[in-house]
Amino acid sequence: MTLWEKLGMDDKLVKVLKEIPPGPDAAEFGQAYVTIHQLAVELDQRFPEVRTQLDVPLGGGATRHAGLVELLGKELVDKIKRYGDVYPIEAAQLSSVRFRELRLRGPGGRDLVGASKKDLPLIRLRPKD
Repeated sequence: MTLWEKLGMDDKLVKVLKEIPPGPDAAEFGQAYVTIHQLAVELDQRFPEVRTQLDVPLGGGATRHAGLVELLGKELVDKIKRYGDVYPIEAAQLSSVRFRELRLRGPGGRDLVGASKKDLPLIRLRPKD
């Protein structure tokens, strides 16, 4: 059993995504997408034991070890590719075309994402048919 399975990550992520309030046009467009960064913050707020068990910071990057954001991104992309439509979470890409800067603020007002030079993954619950 992997640590992901031991922590019940799939169930936790579905719960977090269900608790994110829908946007004003939810009826027309379905569940809102969130960035991996937003998902990591929401997961950490609801289940702080996950980050403790994984022994990772919230963010990470080139100068530090991988953080929760990077681990979620990698694992979710792998699962979505592996299980396709059966997996309850789906992803899309926000293109970086003509993007100059995108800032996301985490707890305490600290920046989680600065200027993005690559496409940004977006995550949401897979709509039910």
